Amino acid sequence: MPWLIVNESRHAARRCRIAGMRSWTPQTLYDLKPWVFMVLGALLGVGMMLWSLSAGLWTVWRGLLCLGGVALAIIGGATLQMRQDYRAKSKWRRDAPP
Repeated sequence: MPWLIVNESRHAARRCRIAGMRSWTPQTLYDLKPWVFMVLGALLGVGMMLWSLSAGLWTVWRGLLCLGGVALAIIGGATLQMRQDYRAKSKWRRDAPP
């Protein structure tokens, strides 16, 4: 009968499961990445502003590097905020009564 669903045995299901996968990046690097983005972006943005102020003019490259630095800082801050929000929600779910 083609409409019947046949369940696999527990032994076959256990054998086909994927073993625990390791993270591609170490935990310390994963935790530091948003901070590196924010610091690097802030240094790049402020550095380009100071360079342009001291030189007395903005060039296209300084403007683009300043924009890229600000974008890096924003991406790093948003990533950090999303991770904190996710961890707070998942902790709330874990600690919630069943």
